[in-house]
Amino acid sequence: MQVDRPRRFRWIALLIVAVLLAGGAWAFMGAATFLASPARAAVRADAAFVLGGDSGERVVRAAALHRDGLAGVFVLTGAEDMADEVLPAYLYWRAAVLVRAGVPETAVLMDSASSNSGEEAAFGLRLAKSRGWKRVLVVSDPPHMRRLVLLWGRAFAGSGVEVVLVASRPRWWEPDRWWASRRSAQFVIMEYIKLAYTLFGTVL
Repeated sequence: MQVDRPRRFRWIALLIVAVLLAGGAWAFMGAATFLASPARAAVRADAAFVLGGDSGERVVRAAALHRDGLAGVFVLTGAEDMADEVLPAYLYWRAAVLVRAGVPETAVLMDSASSNSGEEAAFGLRLAKSRGWKRVLVVSDPPHMRRLVLLWGRAFAGSGVEVVLVASRPRWWEPDRWWASRRSAQFVIMEYIKLAYTLFGTVL
């Protein structure tokens, strides 16, 4: 028996809707993993850039890199929207964490001028070239990795300096259930907004 045309169209429409819903669910479930996937295992490098704007997880990861003998110099960057009077204290308490972990004070450098991720990448390139570094680590939180691979990749393209992104290990990060944690959800949503701006040429 031949299926009438309207019924066939309804089945096709239902199939399309089902495929779209399944694709949407898959994208939603994997949203956090997509953001974090550019991160790599830490390797030995000339220096590690520890990006600012967090509450300490990044510098704790940097201290672990020092203990593992993977970096000899650590560069602490500034933080967005932080008052000028507060920024030095923020940088110094992060430096204190590294010094307590055994990093010599002379091996801790500070970038208090950069105000966004793009400026941090540009500063990183200038410093790496001036120091003759061939490989640098960039430490930040897992959902930050996708945007960093764009910004640092653009800045270091053709420079001869290898950039390795290393994720921190925050307790609040739940990539498989990112929507269940308020902090994970906020970070993931904001990163997609910032990623969209970055793709269209505006750096946040």
